[in-house]
Amino acid sequence: MHFSSLLDALPQQVWKADAQGRLLWMNARLAEALNRPALPTPLTQWLHEDDRAAFTERWAAAQASGRFDMEYRVGPNWVLAQAQRLPDSPLWLGTHTDISARRAIENRLRESDEIWKLALECSGDGVWDWHVQAGTEYFSERYLRLYGFEPGDVDATPEAFDARTHPDDLAQMDKDREDHFSGRTPLYRNEHRVLAKDGSWKWILSRGMVIARDAAGKPLRMVGTHTDITDRKRQEALVWQQARVDTLTGLPNRRSLRERIERALALRSMRGDELAVMFVDLDHFKEVNDSLGHDVGDALLVQVAGRLQDHMPVGGVVARMGGDEFTVLLATAQAGPEAERVGHDLLEALSEAFEVAGERVYVSASIGVSLAPRDGVEIEALFKHADLALYEAKGAGRNRLSLFTPALHEAAQRRVRLAAELREALRLAQFSLVYQPILSLRDPAAPPRKAEALLRWRHPTLGDVSPAQFIPIAETSGFIVDIGDWVFREAAAQVQAWRAAGHEAFQISINKSPVQFLGERSHRVQPDWVMHLRGLGLAGDALAVEITEGLLLERDEAVAERLRALREAGLSISLDDFGTGYSSLSYLQHHEIDTVKIDRSFVAGLEQGGKALALCRAIVTMAHELGMEVVAEGVETEAQMVALRDMGCDWGQGWWFGKGIPAAEFEERWFGATGEGSVSATTR
Repeated sequence: MHFSSLLDALPQQVWKADAQGRLLWMNARLAEALNRPALPTPLTQWLHEDDRAAFTERWAAAQASGRFDMEYRVGPNWVLAQAQRLPDSPLWLGTHTDISARRAIENRLRESDEIWKLALECSGDGVWDWHVQAGTEYFSERYLRLYGFEPGDVDATPEAFDARTHPDDLAQMDKDREDHFSGRTPLYRNEHRVLAKDGSWKWILSRGMVIARDAAGKPLRMVGTHTDITDRKRQEALVWQQARVDTLTGLPNRRSLRERIERALALRSMRGDELAVMFVDLDHFKEVNDSLGHDVGDALLVQVAGRLQDHMPVGGVVARMGGDEFTVLLATAQAGPEAERVGHDLLEALSEAFEVAGERVYVSASIGVSLAPRDGVEIEALFKHADLALYEAKGAGRNRLSLFTPALHEAAQRRVRLAAELREALRLAQFSLVYQPILSLRDPAAPPRKAEALLRWRHPTLGDVSPAQFIPIAETSGFIVDIGDWVFREAAAQVQAWRAAGHEAFQISINKSPVQFLGERSHRVQPDWVMHLRGLGLAGDALAVEITEGLLLERDEAVAERLRALREAGLSISLDDFGTGYSSLSYLQHHEIDTVKIDRSFVAGLEQGGKALALCRAIVTMAHELGMEVVAEGVETEAQMVALRDMGCDWGQGWWFGKGIPAAEFEERWFGATGEGSVSATTR
């Protein structure tokens, strides 16, 4: 009794609690403060609601240490709570010391400090002072003039400028305010647009802080600033645009397209739409770019972009991926039929002539299409499958559209396997050469003095693999350099044997890919060819190197130098597939060519006369005027042979004369005991 009276006389509130934080006893001072509650009672029940969660967490943590210290509010007063667990007991003895006066001083100091701190930090900005519960707001002169107003032009209420806030920015502004009011953020910060007096929108950065609250913790007063960030926002918008918009065409770029596809994929399942991703690649654009110049090429790309946009359906997106590659995104209920319809419209639109810098330019396009969800529901899968479909469209002759199918995936896997097996093929001697005769049209009955070496691959499980399949793979992988060197050495050995056998002037033609020329920049292969021929005792004219127009399109001085070196060593240079490329005649002025080969597509139409006949005759005449010989490829009928002979064509090659056959069979067929050959129908 005496001890209890002593505790009642203390200036602190004294209490005893169990491990769950329930008050089991309290002295008179705490009882009066709590209006003498019935015991036991949870201590958290008497704390300010904003302090309860922290108390629960701290009290639980104190069970391990046996000591508890915390500042919280009991009724209107701030107290310092200190407690210790009693020895050998789960019970706690604690005190409350009133610290309200200290807290008030600290708050006044903090309020003064924060106001000055904010003023110094934001010096030169427009200042606002908002008395929240009174519904009034002070705006500094600089604040008003930021928007073109003078003092007195605007009511001193928060609604005056809230009403001038851009509607799209209101929700975020309200959220940022509420986060600060509730204490979730120590400082209010928001960027939004405000309508100025002249009708323009200004981007501003608004910063502020609540500096006074009522007893319930609700904000009473808040001060802050407005900073004009319009120029910064313009720069950010410019940077954003440069990162997502193709600078040449103004179309979305690759990054922007990926973002759009991601959004479309996210919405697809909600709306039930299908998506079509269409890769659009211009055919022979490089030829236009290299022959007419990059400025013309860029101007052409701008016009192509315009035509693509003109033929986009509602909601369709066209983007430029880089170079002459474009991508179309369609989202519709039936993406497959829509993609085919739009694709054929695009092919037709792009096939019409373009007027560019005074030039009339023709291009076409190839289109590959993948569909979601049928062909994948991820961007990389859709891109991969659209690319495979594009590869199919180009391989099928270009200027067409191809939809992805599982068969294309299987074909791609086969190409990957073939690419891996190509290197082994050379090591395991799976390659061989066959020789197709090239006969003089002046005397087609005479034995051939020329032949073309054609590469063949006998795969151990796949059998004969078509050159049309493996040559592009070899070029893509760069292994064509090693294969080409093997072809050269095999052909050189064969022509040496035939010349040694008495066919002194015989010449073998070998094909050399543009990739070989470019790949040899890092390999000294070509000088080895010349030295190899000398080592065999062969004159340079024993071999002819056939090149395609694509090589000359490179306009690469290193390539031109290599061609000159070959020709100076005595090798003949032959231009294959002449007339099928872009502006072929222009290259004959810049390179020393010995022979042009008329493409089989022109020879095939000779029997019908007309344009094919006129074109072949023109090629022969032009070549002879320039001191070149002419070989006609793909001669398959006697009528074609006669027409070519009559127009003065020098040489003929094709099934009419003979197919490509192994060297031993070639010798038996053309270098028999009589030493004479025949092109009669019975012996062909």
